Amino acid sequence: MVRMLSAATLSAVALVASASAAPEPVAKIKVGISSGLVLSAAGSVWTSDLIAARVVRIDPASNAVVRRIKAGQKPFGLAYGAKSLWASDRNLNRLTRINPRTGKVQARIKIGFSSYGLAFGAGSVWVTSESDGTVRRINPKRNRVAAKIRAGSQPNGVVYAFGAIWVADLGGGRVLKVDVRRNKVIARFDVPKADWITPSADALWVSTEGDEVVQLDPATGAIVARIPVGKNPLASAWIGGELWVPNIDDGTISVIDPLVNAVRTTFSAGQGTLAVAEAAGDAWVSSSNEGEIWRLHAAP
Repeated sequence: MVRMLSAATLSAVALVASASAAPEPVAKIKVGISSGLVLSAAGSVWTSDLIAARVVRIDPASNAVVRRIKAGQKPFGLAYGAKSLWASDRNLNRLTRINPRTGKVQARIKIGFSSYGLAFGAGSVWVTSESDGTVRRINPKRNRVAAKIRAGSQPNGVVYAFGAIWVADLGGGRVLKVDVRRNKVIARFDVPKADWITPSADALWVSTEGDEVVQLDPATGAIVARIPVGKNPLASAWIGGELWVPNIDDGTISVIDPLVNAVRTTFSAGQGTLAVAEAAGDAWVSSSNEGEIWRLHAAP
């Protein structure tokens, strides 16, 4: 059972935690000019270089970049599925399919401009497009768009969880639930400034541009908790049973303890902390302004 604390208590906890020092990085890996999202898949850690237009593969055994793959103009979204790595592009109307073993580009698929979130689920790739307010479903067997679904005014993050696709509509201030059998939005839950969604076993954790993480009950859409974090939280991940939330505008990580729905600690982690992923038991953090990925041990 999740226990919800009062707003006053949560704020006090967040303030006390804000002075904590950063854990010492195990490694700082230079990946390019501006690192983007981070993904753990196929035995490697993947990120993108938004300026040099490459998808970057890191070997977690050596903490070294082992491959850079040319991909469009501004690769951002990353996903893994159907034995492939998928990268969407912020500038081009393009989704790139990559063989993760060889680094060869297998296909380029038109997906709409200003793509943002990317996910794999229900046998398909799903990508949001801010330019036309849609989420597209891509059939990996045919390398083509199978459905285009209206998804609010500014769809950003997308995730597959609890048998459905969930979309964060930043412009509309909602989280949308998409039925994967009918390719249709079947529920809309109010979450102002919703930006990114990270699932747990029993909840959706929504990063918002209101500088908080909202815990959402996927069955009812009820807001279970609102947890203040840093400025402009984005692509969070579960590390050692806690939610690590990167706050891109103040260069910090807020670590949320889900047992009390409160920030346990906040620490600095480079400039432009955009995304976190878990690999080999550690946190891999995109320090986007520095073009680096930081590897950090979870606190005991």
